[in-house]
Amino acid sequence: MLVSACENDLEEVKRVTQRPSLPVQTIYNSITQYTDSGRITFTISAGRIDRYGGEEAYDEFSDGVEVINYNRDGEVASKVTAQKAINYTNENRMVAQDDVELENSEGKKLNTEELTWDEQEHRIFTDKFVKITTPTEILFGDGLEAEEDFSRYEIQNIKGRIKIDEGEEQ
Repeated sequence: MLVSACENDLEEVKRVTQRPSLPVQTIYNSITQYTDSGRITFTISAGRIDRYGGEEAYDEFSDGVEVINYNRDGEVASKVTAQKAINYTNENRMVAQDDVELENSEGKKLNTEELTWDEQEHRIFTDKFVKITTPTEILFGDGLEAEEDFSRYEIQNIKGRIKIDEGEEQ
């Protein structure tokens, strides 16, 4: 008679048998408008959105995203584009990543690799490298906090500044 026994590590079994989370919905080429009291506050355009449910629900934008923020008069206040983003729906927070560009109605432009938008606080921020281009100068630094329409901003650690002559092109 031969008796054999084996033992499995419970954590290893969980790791092997649990499937990665799959989206509950996938949306292609969408434009979503958000309103408050009958007025459009912002729109999100995306090539692909994967929606994940549960307690920590989020939307993953993996094929380009554009967020347009409107002022009270319905005019474009700012526009953000990025290669990808994650919208944490329960937290009212979106993190844009990879080739992020924000431009406002005043012609100010921000370039960075990651930018977080806090919808409730109406603020944007990053701790990554930033380049800000205005009609009169280009600023470089690490970290930024700003109004969501980019009308006011503060660079955390300025690395450089280049003045632009009015006749020069950027």
